[in-house]
Amino acid sequence: PIKDEKGRLNDATTLINFVSGQPYQELDSDDTEDGVVKSQPRISLVLARPQDGRWHQIRRHLNGLSHPILGDTSHGSSKTNREWKEQRNMPGERVCLHLARLQIPATSYTPNGIDCACPLPQDMLDMLKVHAPDVLKEAMPMLVREGILVDYPLNHKYLVGKYVIPAALLKEMNESNKNGVDESRNVSILSQNEHYVVAAKPPGVVVHNSAWNKKRREPTPMLQRVRNVTGKRVNLIHRLDRSASGCLIFAFAEDDKNNNEQSQEVTRTIIESLQNEESTKTYISLVDGDGTWNGVDYIEKGWFNVNLPVKDEHGKVIEAETDIRFIAGTTLPSLEGDEVLEGRKVSIVLARPRTGKYHQIRQHLASGTIGHAIIGDSSHGRSRTNRVWKKKRNLIKERTCLHLMRVQLPPTKFSLDGIDVTCPLSPDLEIVLKGMPDLLDKVIPSLQDEGIDLSYLRRS
Repeated sequence: PIKDEKGRLNDATTLINFVSGQPYQELDSDDTEDGVVKSQPRISLVLARPQDGRWHQIRRHLNGLSHPILGDTSHGSSKTNREWKEQRNMPGERVCLHLARLQIPATSYTPNGIDCACPLPQDMLDMLKVHAPDVLKEAMPMLVREGILVDYPLNHKYLVGKYVIPAALLKEMNESNKNGVDESRNVSILSQNEHYVVAAKPPGVVVHNSAWNKKRREPTPMLQRVRNVTGKRVNLIHRLDRSASGCLIFAFAEDDKNNNEQSQEVTRTIIESLQNEESTKTYISLVDGDGTWNGVDYIEKGWFNVNLPVKDEHGKVIEAETDIRFIAGTTLPSLEGDEVLEGRKVSIVLARPRTGKYHQIRQHLASGTIGHAIIGDSSHGRSRTNRVWKKKRNLIKERTCLHLMRVQLPPTKFSLDGIDVTCPLSPDLEIVLKGMPDLLDKVIPSLQDEGIDLSYLRRS
């Protein structure tokens, strides 16, 4: 961790490679200049790749390794910096830190990615050639491999490399950009009025930016997609896990500061509506198991209530309550190479959380009481089972088979008729269900009783 400009501690990670270096060494006493014994300075050539964008991150991390950057007046040695400025041709007000190469993966706006190199500046190159020629010579093979330009033409016409897109990423880009669709505007609107909008969240997309997803190459978050499509700022009413899918509600936020108070009231009112006892959020999930556990047939129970404490994201135990209904379960036919029942028992379950706690449905279904973890749940499920589903039963990567199918909220002054929205299954879940036609036939009538129609899957 390092401190930012306001003194707050922030996590920070930097990949560092000490390419070459030399120790301090006094040279022959006969070799003097103006009566001063010449010396070989202590110096290293280092490559650094910050994984975060913190204030003075590289400078602080190298100083923490007792190798401060030359010229760094904030974190380095004043005595050393003076010596380099007075005796070794380092320019004044110079921190010897140079962004030599920048590589950015492909996006919808830069389909070929960006890969550019900025040659080592002449002042740093002169310092190395005069005072550490062996360091530069030793480092050259590594610098060449890393695509860093050292000696460059005097006409300053540099060659710019081309980012090589990995095959898997190229396939993903082609799918997301098919028919010229802009990924940042790729969102399905389920319902909308002047105060709110309900969108269909696909799996693998976060609802908003965070420190976690800034470290990864992530698709455009839902908050930005909905803003791009509606042309208005929006506030998030509730969240869905990145690996889940389904209905996601937003309130419109006014750009005009004079209307900010009303905007806050809309957001607050819809959140309170969501927390009302009359509201329901109906999730559909695929779970690992045939509906029986420890002698209990959960399919025969119909709707039942689970009131079990769960752990929040910080490990604190908190109360949580969920209504659950097992619709139907089965043991799937064996596939080629199947020798055990791993991944063959499956049920379709509806869940309605009464509280909104962290991973509540996932933890309740995976609990020792019910013993039916959601398929694809990497946090609470079985790794072996998830691998079977990904390898043999069309489950996509990083997918938890949990989908917010229907949201019903009571009327408010901003939604006079209330909100009742159904989100169709995402295409990946449709493919999985079509691979289980017998189970699909079992659940369609019961789901229709709950206001959920999947009969179109049987016809398609």
